[in-house]
Amino acid sequence: MFFGIAFQQHSVWGMTAVMLLSVALGALIGFEREAHGHPAGIRTHILVCLGSTLITLVSANMGNGSNDRIAAQIVTGVGFLGAGAIIRDGATVRGLTTAASIWVTAAIGIALGTSPWFGQVACICAGIVLVTLWGLTRMERWIDRVAGRPLLLDLTITDDPGVLTEIRLLLEKHGSKILSVSMETGKDAGTRLVNMKVAPALGADSIRIVEYLSDHKEVNSVRCDT
Repeated sequence: MFFGIAFQQHSVWGMTAVMLLSVALGALIGFEREAHGHPAGIRTHILVCLGSTLITLVSANMGNGSNDRIAAQIVTGVGFLGAGAIIRDGATVRGLTTAASIWVTAAIGIALGTSPWFGQVACICAGIVLVTLWGLTRMERWIDRVAGRPLLLDLTITDDPGVLTEIRLLLEKHGSKILSVSMETGKDAGTRLVNMKVAPALGADSIRIVEYLSDHKEVNSVRCDT
């Protein structure tokens, strides 16, 4: 039974229905990732979920006691995909949430292919994943503003004496404090690349910080990461 509906999962049409459901669930999770500009989007999540479902369906019909071993290999293979989504950019690590979404999408695919009962659990899990990815984004932003989570700022400034001091004073004027700073020669002649960790004032908006830094005449570009 699948949510009260009689369901023959091991028939051709039953397996087709399961694979179509896996496509739908994978697409929903992938849409959220793609809507937020992450590299692993709809197609990646559909293929991960569909592939996991198909492999599990095939292994369930082999009848040679290899079901658990095949599922374990899916988890291992998806681990490599997740690792490919993680990117280290200076002091920032990107893609952890996307890697986790790929991993849980594979788990949903395995559950769909196991049995109708686990298929119900997979649908519930997909709903929880969507609530987590969509709903908690606003909460995280609110926590960042309230708690004053440190910001990672990458600035390209003019290579003139006293510019960094001016930037420090500008940040302090708005209630922010520099926790650490490093500087290296910029890509363009006469510029410096400055990497700094800044503790913003409580309730400060990171966009506002970027705006007033960008308005400084000696700042050529600003990038902010939380």
